[in-house]
Amino acid sequence: MYDVSGAEDFNNMSSKIISAKADLAVKPGKTLTGWVGLWALALLSAGGNVVPALAEPLACDDGIKTAFHPDADTTVVAVRLVKKGEELAAQDVPKPPMAAAADLCLVKLLVGPGVTAEKDSAARSYSQGIGIEVWLPTLANWNERIRNYGGGGWVGGGHRFADKIGSKAPAIVNANMGYASGTTDAGQPWYQDGSFAFLSDGKVNAEAFRDFSVRAMLEQAVKTKQLVSLYYGKAPKYTYYDGHSQGGRQGFKIAQDYPELYDGYMIAAPALSIPMFGTTALYPQIVMKTDLGYTAANKTEATAFAAKVEAANKRAVAACDKAGLGFLLNPFQCGYDPARDPAALCAGVAGNGVTGSNADAATCMSLKEAIALDKIWFGATADGSFDAAQTSDSRGGKSLGAGQLWWTFTKGTAIGPSIISASTDSIALALQDARYAADASTASAIPITNGSTTVRNKWLELDYRGLADAVNTYVALQPTLFSNLATDKADLAKLRDLGRKVIVYNGLADDAIPPAGSINYHERVAAAMGGHAEVQKFMRMYLLPGAAHSSQGRAYTVSGQNNSVPLPKLPGNSNQTPTREQDQFFTALVDWVEKGVAPGEIMLTSRDNSVSFPVCVYPQMTTWNGSGPVTAASSFNCR
Repeated sequence: MYDVSGAEDFNNMSSKIISAKADLAVKPGKTLTGWVGLWALALLSAGGNVVPALAEPLACDDGIKTAFHPDADTTVVAVRLVKKGEELAAQDVPKPPMAAAADLCLVKLLVGPGVTAEKDSAARSYSQGIGIEVWLPTLANWNERIRNYGGGGWVGGGHRFADKIGSKAPAIVNANMGYASGTTDAGQPWYQDGSFAFLSDGKVNAEAFRDFSVRAMLEQAVKTKQLVSLYYGKAPKYTYYDGHSQGGRQGFKIAQDYPELYDGYMIAAPALSIPMFGTTALYPQIVMKTDLGYTAANKTEATAFAAKVEAANKRAVAACDKAGLGFLLNPFQCGYDPARDPAALCAGVAGNGVTGSNADAATCMSLKEAIALDKIWFGATADGSFDAAQTSDSRGGKSLGAGQLWWTFTKGTAIGPSIISASTDSIALALQDARYAADASTASAIPITNGSTTVRNKWLELDYRGLADAVNTYVALQPTLFSNLATDKADLAKLRDLGRKVIVYNGLADDAIPPAGSINYHERVAAAMGGHAEVQKFMRMYLLPGAAHSSQGRAYTVSGQNNSVPLPKLPGNSNQTPTREQDQFFTALVDWVEKGVAPGEIMLTSRDNSVSFPVCVYPQMTTWNGSGPVTAASSFNCR
């Protein structure tokens, strides 16, 4: 029957953890190190098993509600048997054709205590805890591994509700493939809505950031392993984390501070350094307001400028695309300047050493517009200055340019949304004032809702200096109000010493998170850990030319969607039962963790099968040899 010795040890530890958690729940300014460390210790000391030895696995029924009680804060909300072929409305695919490839058991958890400071249950800042979904294949189909999946943006979702599905498509596909897969709503149910970040009295919701920044991922790791061990009657052989964007940041948070919780980490386009890139995302609006006299609130003017920026972007790619691919292999080397291009400037306009020749009023730029674009491409500064001769190292994250606050998007990347809308959530949080958030007419995402005030768009009052002050304030508040959401710790000695492995990849045409930020983090890790050769023993990063921001793989050129951009094969809605070869980066991680085979070059092919090339272990980058046909993989190498 049941061997409960391990469970007794675990429950004794749990009682201490609950006490520590209760102490911290009413003191959100504190860090999580104390009780989180106890969680990790408890998990490891118990071998990951609530009940180490079972005669047989559990059935997928309400008996799990009785059997699974790891602590007083955890409730099993629902248990649902999903039959093979059943259509599933994933959070990012609300309508079928998501489907279960085999029978699955979906277990939904709620882990308290949630937000104790918010008493209004109707407020979006109200939360009873962290919602978790765990997808469990049948014992016969389970590959004895966990592959937990991260969230995106402001996360949220239906995890805590019995009649909804909160998980994103890749998590369900992971389960289709035979992995047990857990996901979390990061502590709030409102999908992709940052309104939870402010309490109903207008103050920053520090408890929510405690959960969002770190605690939700810890509970996800611990509770998934506990449930999996109980359900199957044995612990998993290996545990993995897989996440993109905010999910990538979530994975890095655990890898940096609690790496023992997983054997391997698959991290894509991570949202590292949110205090910097999140606040400086408003910079295009500051440039437009100061230099051109309008913002996204002026729809006609902003839309017209966005069209001119797109035209200049096309010229930048044409000028720097030596291979003729239609996208840039290394956009950091592109020094295109519209103020020095007669074809970009309106006919007769005196530029920097040239005279404009473009007679198309819809696409040509005045000198002011060209310089405004130069400022946007340079990145935020405290005074609107820029360096048209910016070096490739400065563009590429190795060093900030003169006066530069943070990096921006590469040339060839779609930046139209930052011209016609305002990204303000981080600004409002930095200034601890919801009035700085954009209203529905200008917001780039779901507008922040808060009952303390109906005033919005105070971001329009900011100037260059005001934006810089917001950046610095947000950074300074990270350890207290925001539970170190920045996630930029460079010392990975614990991860290295434990033998854990990390694979990271970033698209070089990422249109949501500037890729130079990830490069800067990697460079900082290399500086802290003995250089790139030492870092490559436990973490390897790949830079993907032409790839935009998407957990499913998405190519972008300034001409729109481009099926000739080589992309990784990834599990998702259009790839619901991938083979090893169709799960490229994760397969490389598994082979590294389980076989000791460190990944090298990874060959990518475009969706129309017209172009193939290798992507490289950073600091090497994909390079055209200068003469071979760009349709042939042999024409490219890593250097």
